[in-house]
Amino acid sequence: MKKNYIWLIFLLVIYLITIILMSKPLKGDELRYLAYAENLTQGFYTDSENPDLSNGPGYPFVLLPFVALGSNLLFAKLLNAIFVFIGICFLYETLLFYTKRKFALRIAIIIGLYPPLIKWMPALYSESLSFLCVSGFLFYFCSLYQKKKKWKSVILASIFLGFLILTKVVFFHVLVVSTIVLTILIFIKKTKKSKWALFVALGTFIVTSPFIIYSYSVTGKLFYLGTRGGEILYHRSTPFEKEYGNWFSADKILKQNNDSSSEDLTMLTLNHKEFYLAMQPLSNIQKDSVFKAKALENMKAYPFKYFKNTISNTSRFLFNVPNSYQLEELKTFGYIIPNGIIIVLFGVLCWPAFLSRKKIPFEVNAALWFSIIYGAGMILLLGKPRYFIMMIPSLILFLVYGYSHILKISFVRESNIT
Repeated sequence: MKKNYIWLIFLLVIYLITIILMSKPLKGDELRYLAYAENLTQGFYTDSENPDLSNGPGYPFVLLPFVALGSNLLFAKLLNAIFVFIGICFLYETLLFYTKRKFALRIAIIIGLYPPLIKWMPALYSESLSFLCVSGFLFYFCSLYQKKKKWKSVILASIFLGFLILTKVVFFHVLVVSTIVLTILIFIKKTKKSKWALFVALGTFIVTSPFIIYSYSVTGKLFYLGTRGGEILYHRSTPFEKEYGNWFSADKILKQNNDSSSEDLTMLTLNHKEFYLAMQPLSNIQKDSVFKAKALENMKAYPFKYFKNTISNTSRFLFNVPNSYQLEELKTFGYIIPNGIIIVLFGVLCWPAFLSRKKIPFEVNAALWFSIIYGAGMILLLGKPRYFIMMIPSLILFLVYGYSHILKISFVRESNIT
């Protein structure tokens, strides 16, 4: 056990060195997370007069001590290395439930070197924390069906999933859909396994309830956890050619921040500037409503273009292509190659897994479908390739179980027959 973790500690060393060498000045989402953390030091999260809920409070809470103490933010970035390392350890421990130790260690090391995970580690982005939350949730959810101390696993799985939702609020919608599905399964099959999973879902609602109550207090709307969804949907429904549905900030559209040499945003500004200027006097909630209405209008008026945008969004979610008004770079292969391997392996395993579906443990299936629901939601909303990172633990668990208990056994049987 100790020897295996020594190998994993090498990953932590790689992470720390990478962050120190690749740390860059703050920009984009990093500045927003810090702004929310600054708000928290003053006793509030967002302006109650004009609430802006661009993301949940999970990562700003992590940054809060660094902002409050005025620490060097490199230390906050180094914390990402610890998050990913612990996440890999959780993934390793989860795989041990279903496969041999050496194989689990090899897979954990490979995923620990997953390029997109390392790419976002040196920045103050929430992907590293989200990876930890997903991996922690997966471990305790699976341990729920392995150990006798079920309530401990229920509580810890709820805490990890709850903090994941506070970090990536899109998972709240995944939780709602999953809860509905679990409730239906309980009425149809009446299995104890579904009931335990439902306990985790209910526990997660409790963990996230303070933020749900807070968001209601500032917006007046129940379960309204984000004010930026409408703008994202607006860009997803864009009817303009050479635009593939990826989001652009208002600053870039209004030419207040165009420092990227790989982008020519002249047409973007022509297409959207007038609409954005018309909404300047509106509050964030009003803007969100107008964006949603315009998005729905575009979907109805240009259904084929919306379908094309959806295909583009799927490709962008998996492989980081295509991107509107942006020249593709060699770094795109950092997504195409590893994600392509995972998708191909998943496709190869799907049919054998379907034939052996009754043998696959409930928790492995449940984790996979939870991940698929999330992936489908992101494709319909905002297909950024860094969001695919959150699907990795569940997909790897499914692939490892499928290889160890479906494909490998089938190969052994065939070789014995011959």
